[in-house]
Amino acid sequence: MSLIRLTLLLVFLAGLLACQPDQPDQPATVPDMDLTFELVDETGRGVTHADYEGQLRLVFFGFTSCPDICPITLSNVAAALQSMGDLAEQITVLFVSIDPHRDSPERLEQYTQAFHPSVVGLTGSYEQLEKVTKGFRTTFGFTLRDGSGQDRPLSREEYETLADSVHYLPFHSSQVYVISAGNELVDIIGYGAKPDKIAATLRSHLR
Repeated sequence: MSLIRLTLLLVFLAGLLACQPDQPDQPATVPDMDLTFELVDETGRGVTHADYEGQLRLVFFGFTSCPDICPITLSNVAAALQSMGDLAEQITVLFVSIDPHRDSPERLEQYTQAFHPSVVGLTGSYEQLEKVTKGFRTTFGFTLRDGSGQDRPLSREEYETLADSVHYLPFHSSQVYVISAGNELVDIIGYGAKPDKIAATLRSHLR
């Protein structure tokens, strides 16, 4: 097993997070990944993975109303990029919102601008997001608190017909995927990594 596959397996076993502490490990195998995608950027333009080839990329799944994991991760990434000076121009950070019900392109743009110019917001339809998260061997979803005070999962159909006033909670993974200029997974940055460690990781993958 290669170092990248071993690292991915260890991160995958950490479980999915809903902007909460880590969940118990679950046994898993890690098959080949499909890093291609068709999404919409924060200007409303349709984009694919090919639009970002040629640069080192960080791919991170989240949502703009995330209370902790997303802003902490993006702040640490932004600090790392700031410390790298001109080298940061060789890197693009793709923040993929898994919550298109709330996260319009305009909202994504306002959110990403608060971190670093290299951060680009992406989102898409539920179907598109299912495809890209499946390719990255992760997942996402939503829960809703029912009348008894219990959280239950929302189906795709329920999510797509939600009223704006309904309060629901998205969940997503917390790792940051490092993708080479040639569209290959070369590293994974775990949640909580400090800016100096992130910067060292990125430098090691720049030409």
